Amino acid sequence: MLSIGIGFVILITLIILKVSIVIAAPLSSIVILYLNNLNVLEVLNTQYLPGFAAFVQDYLFIFLLSAILGKIMEESDDATSIGEFVLNVLSYKYAAVGIFFVSVLLSLGGISGFVLIFTIYPIAKSVFEEANLPKSLILAAIAGGTVVVGLPLPGSPQVHNLIMMDYLNTSALAGLGLGLVSVSAGALAAVLYLRHRSISFLAQSGGKISKSVLKKPELAKMMNFITATLPLLTVFILLAVLSKDPVLALFLGVIVSIIKNFKKIDLFKILNESISNAVLPLMFAASAMGFGRVISSLPVFKGFLQTLLNLPLHPYLLVGLITNIAAGLLGSASGGILLTLSTVGENIVQLVDPEKLHRITIIASTGLDTLPHNSSYLAMLAYTGLKFRESYFDYFIVTVVAPLISFAVAVIFALNF
Repeated sequence: MLSIGIGFVILITLIILKVSIVIAAPLSSIVILYLNNLNVLEVLNTQYLPGFAAFVQDYLFIFLLSAILGKIMEESDDATSIGEFVLNVLSYKYAAVGIFFVSVLLSLGGISGFVLIFTIYPIAKSVFEEANLPKSLILAAIAGGTVVVGLPLPGSPQVHNLIMMDYLNTSALAGLGLGLVSVSAGALAAVLYLRHRSISFLAQSGGKISKSVLKKPELAKMMNFITATLPLLTVFILLAVLSKDPVLALFLGVIVSIIKNFKKIDLFKILNESISNAVLPLMFAASAMGFGRVISSLPVFKGFLQTLLNLPLHPYLLVGLITNIAAGLLGSASGGILLTLSTVGENIVQLVDPEKLHRITIIASTGLDTLPHNSSYLAMLAYTGLKFRESYFDYFIVTVVAPLISFAVAVIFALNF
């Protein structure tokens, strides 16, 4: 296991140094294989590349359609309309909470975390400046909405839910009761923290502190909000209510968005730019899958997993811990899911209810994935110009502590209901 530990350290170090996981994953795999005296080229060709290629084959259209939908919403100002309406009806002390729920809505529309920062930050920045709140809190609010609610909520069209559907042959609403209860607990913790921090900052700066939660919405912004959510509702209804294929649900959501915004957008430009937006997260996830295949093929790792599986822990708790550790090591929720499934999936599935396993695995993947080497967090810092020391504490509380609360509630619920 020492060789695997060295490989993981190299992987994390490279990611922290802003080396793409597309490069870091195969390099780390090579080091691990070399230290285990295995034929490097043979294992890369028989494990890493097939794992990488299989993921691309299975999820290319999902990533591409999600990117197209997100780009249309961005270019057509639908995303702006959603953000402006939510922020328009909330008092200043709830501005961070408003950003949190804007992120939730856009995540449930299929927009990835990589796109959210570019979509929401410009809106949030102007509102926070007016409210006299620090920009550093924006990152926690944006990431929190997608990590705490958007990814793990039953019915979500995010790829994490789709991966579990494909692996377990479950529905988008798998583990509905468990998911609603546990995600609500995590969301409540995140919202209370964001509200507390906002009030504290406003008190320190002498900013506006309103006793009311809501303000009277402007009619024009309300109408824009309603029409802007139509593509998102289309995806959600087809996927979660009618149980249609994810590709079909996203495709029809894109069609609705194109029809609604045809005069506002340059369709061919959006299609071309969406390819770039889709390829990067797809390559990240596929690289994690290839790395997982390499690790899972090692005899030493199989022995380590067998030791873990023999621990006197309930399978729900065990798979959650393994997923959390894997997500933390890779700095990726989807990577943590894929690494867990490719290593212990077959052993765990036969022991538990697949519906509950589906939801617990996703919730667990959103815990330690947002450690400092998380690619989305690094992208946020690069885009906003904010520093680690001024933003990460709030980011940690909302994106690590709150999801861990969700995970704890999920396991308790699964064991008792």
